[in-house]
Amino acid sequence: MPAPQQRTLPIVYTPLHQPHAPRIEVSRTYEVAHPEVPERVEVMANALKQAGHAASFLEPREYSFAAAAAVHDESLLAFLEQTTARLAQSEGGSVLDTPYTISPDTPLAGNTLAQAWLASCVVLTGADLLLQGAPRVYALERPPGHHAGRYKYGGYCYINHAAVAAHTLKAHGRVAVLDIDFHHGNGTQEIFYDTDEVLYVSLHGHPAWAYPRFSGWPEETGAGAGAGHTLNVPLPMFTENDDYLDAFAHAMEKLAWYAPAYLILSCGFDTRLGDPVGAFSLTDDCYQAMGEQLAALGVPLLAVQEGGYDLEGLGKAVVALVDGLVPS
Repeated sequence: MPAPQQRTLPIVYTPLHQPHAPRIEVSRTYEVAHPEVPERVEVMANALKQAGHAASFLEPREYSFAAAAAVHDESLLAFLEQTTARLAQSEGGSVLDTPYTISPDTPLAGNTLAQAWLASCVVLTGADLLLQGAPRVYALERPPGHHAGRYKYGGYCYINHAAVAAHTLKAHGRVAVLDIDFHHGNGTQEIFYDTDEVLYVSLHGHPAWAYPRFSGWPEETGAGAGAGHTLNVPLPMFTENDDYLDAFAHAMEKLAWYAPAYLILSCGFDTRLGDPVGAFSLTDDCYQAMGEQLAALGVPLLAVQEGGYDLEGLGKAVVALVDGLVPS
């Protein structure tokens, strides 16, 4: 008898993310330890391997940095290149506050841009796997990307990996980005706000109190050709599974209306109960339920790692989501 087919999906990952280790951010005028640490991805990678996905891990391919110019303004990219090159020549220097950042929480160091582009390469590898026929792929990368906009970076994000991948995929059909990170993906929304080639849908903490505060309101629905192609679903503090899944059903209706050829899932686990940065109360059952519904869509899906900062819960959350994405 033939061996049963393994329940898994390609997971693109590299340990080379680890040198990106920002030390501090400024929160309410105080310097605090930075939560976007290398252990985040290592915890998730180890949990996935222990759950039976070790053979599914793939190294990323290399891509030209020129692809970043498709979604980011040349002035931002030039600033990042010049500043990180200067910092690379200093002895461990870094900067927090610059004219190109939305908040002093995203330090620049000598290796920052190279590490951010490596993360984009992880995601672009996943996009290529979709184009080659993979039904679902997980891009396990850091630093995250969805707060990086056309003109500014911030929120721990430097290059918008989901946007770079969406630009690549939209040459082959319409693309939807579903953002389930706790924080609104202001960068992704900005980049695609005036186009109908990419639908952006986000479930997030209400901008009246949740970072980044200046975007993610329900009345933001797109402009020009993109009118009606942005859907924001802000949610209250301490949102639990049932209410979140009700909002998720609304997001799924919007996806069904758009009928994308490809779906990018900006996946943050800072929605999980106990996350030190988020303020929702989701459990792992919720992530598995979302994964099952997304798999049932039958649309080629690329999961892109965004936030999630509870090192004790990240592994359980990612395994639950992947279990849902690869149902038997």
